[in-house]
Amino acid sequence: MGKASRKKRERRTRRAVSAGATAGTEPRALGEGALARLLRSNAPGRLSLAGAYAFGYGALGHAQQEGTDPGWYQEIDPLDALFLGTAWPTWSFRDEFEFANARDAWLRLLRGTVHGKGVQRFVCEAVAASEELGLPVDDGGLMLALTDRLEAAGLDQRHLPRLLLPQTALQGCRAAYGSSLDRRRLPDPPEDTEERIRRFWAGSEEEPWAEGTPRTVLRAGLRRFHDAGLPVEKESGTLLPALYAALMTKPGELLEDMGEHAWAWALSLDDASTLVPVLDILLAAPAWELSVTETLGHLFALPAFTEPIPSEALLWTSSPGLALPRLAFELGMSKVSTRAMTITADLLDWAGMHTRMRLSAAARESAADLEETETDGADGTDTTQEEPDERWAERREAVREAVLQKVRKKSGGTAATRHRADRPVERVWNADGSSVVRFSTDTPRGQELKEGLQGQLDAFREKFGREPGPGDPLFFDPDADEPTPLTKAHFEEMILDMAERAVEMGIDPAFLHAWREVGYVVTEETRGMFTTAEVLAFNRALARHQKAGA
Repeated sequence: MGKASRKKRERRTRRAVSAGATAGTEPRALGEGALARLLRSNAPGRLSLAGAYAFGYGALGHAQQEGTDPGWYQEIDPLDALFLGTAWPTWSFRDEFEFANARDAWLRLLRGTVHGKGVQRFVCEAVAASEELGLPVDDGGLMLALTDRLEAAGLDQRHLPRLLLPQTALQGCRAAYGSSLDRRRLPDPPEDTEERIRRFWAGSEEEPWAEGTPRTVLRAGLRRFHDAGLPVEKESGTLLPALYAALMTKPGELLEDMGEHAWAWALSLDDASTLVPVLDILLAAPAWELSVTETLGHLFALPAFTEPIPSEALLWTSSPGLALPRLAFELGMSKVSTRAMTITADLLDWAGMHTRMRLSAAARESAADLEETETDGADGTDTTQEEPDERWAERREAVREAVLQKVRKKSGGTAATRHRADRPVERVWNADGSSVVRFSTDTPRGQELKEGLQGQLDAFREKFGREPGPGDPLFFDPDADEPTPLTKAHFEEMILDMAERAVEMGIDPAFLHAWREVGYVVTEETRGMFTTAEVLAFNRALARHQKAGA
């Protein structure tokens, strides 16, 4: 038997042992052995995919032992660890945004190569291990056990070329180092720039999702910032955050975070995206001390400024823990279980939103604790801060009051109250991404919702013979003997069944197919619960299904 054949047989044997392992000490022991072997057979600059993962896993453990691990390390999953290992120890990431954007840029470089296929196999092994061991994909025990599976899958056999390692491959990369736009290459403003800018500021207040272009979304964001007292007509530094705020943010996302989040989002897109020229001008304008008028003039010279925002820009990707699920869904997998939640394809945006807001809230709380400790140590006084939920509640009320004052000025003081009362459902957001849904029973639609919920409570009592408890699902599987949440499969089957009978019910089937695709439904009454990006995603799915059914 030749050397290559022996290696293949050894890998098959290891794969069989790994597949038969149970969630206990055996997978851990196998993983520890594989980790030691991979660390011995690899070195910085000479790494296989499995070796890079071992180095990344080791770097995480070392940082934890030394107490130097930043908070965002807690969000890292196996694919993040692999990328961390390729960059260690030469690249020290400033924050989670630089890390995630560099990770995605590197993964884009690997697409279509043999190493890209290796990454796909890596993702398959990680998800399979998660399902077989019954552990979240980012669980520490799972991440250790995975090392043995990577050996068995042959991901330790081929080294990455030095030219594909991040330190070399990402030199000057926009996602990692920022835009390199040359001021001399700015497009010349069109001849009717003054008239376009005049119409821009004087434009009607249509909802930004109605047109879905950078122009309309930016205008909506600038109005929001103007109401918050920001000098939107004087400071070009407000333009990029305003675009991001009107497109991507939930109400609980704080104004103080939007500049950093906007910068990360703007750098996350592939260089080939049609939105990049728009974003590069917005990124460069403050550094070049361009006025708002000058910046808008250059933007109006770009066709992309008045064309629909591309779909790839509607998804937040600049956080750890988001690349592996995206790739898993591209490969046809239905779900990825993480410690935070079980992610399905329609929940990618939700998972990204929660991650960025959770990390920002945790960083803010950590900074507040450090400041409190330093102050206490300086003069011995107690500087305990208010509870976060109380602070968020105060900020929400302040923003709400500012909006109400704007409406009162325009309507003589009557429309604001009527507008709020006419809304039957409202989601109230906290700055960490958590939220509470409130139903109003002061409207006919709100009363219908109340009756529907009451019907669910009655159905629960009839099915299980008791009152629902705090952990019981309100919408439960009718075929289960115990209170069990509706599965995604059951939900999709229900939607498909409704779609078959939609015409009889007077409903456009495309509406239901779009709901199934994106995981939520946008109506006139619920639109205020969604970001502009979510509304655009739903509307585009609806248009696709309408076209397919025409």
